[in-house]
Amino acid sequence: MRNCLIILMFVLVIACSKNSVPRGVLTEKEITPVLVELHLAEAINTQRPSADANRDNYSEDLYLTILKKYKIDQKKFEASLLYYGKHPELYKLVYDEVLNRLNEMEVKNKAKDSIDSRKPRVKTVIKDTIRTKITDVKVGAKSPDRIKK
Repeated sequence: MRNCLIILMFVLVIACSKNSVPRGVLTEKEITPVLVELHLAEAINTQRPSADANRDNYSEDLYLTILKKYKIDQKKFEASLLYYGKHPELYKLVYDEVLNRLNEMEVKNKAKDSIDSRKPRVKTVIKDTIRTKITDVKVGAKSPDRIKK
């Protein structure tokens, strides 16, 4: 009886320590970049004008395109979401990584925007046959074609 109890405890320890996901479910490393891109696609879709008649089709196309990019079929992705939904401790780990990546992207874009905003702007006069107009042009940008009199 004692040996049986020891074997049972050993089996339970091994079963509980197993951190792998079942077959047919994406691992944490596989699902994270997909979720990052899906959130970016969602953000793009919400920025589109609401008067667009094909809004639902567009979001569905984005979704399927991202799954196709990662060579994942829709059933496997949905099964993965169901699995992680039933295991919130794993889902939290995945979403923490997703949020970290999105925050890194945001920081990089803000840094890039601040560098671009530091470029000096100069006023140029564009002479036209109809009127003279003053516009702001970034230094280093190509100058507009001038109309010769």
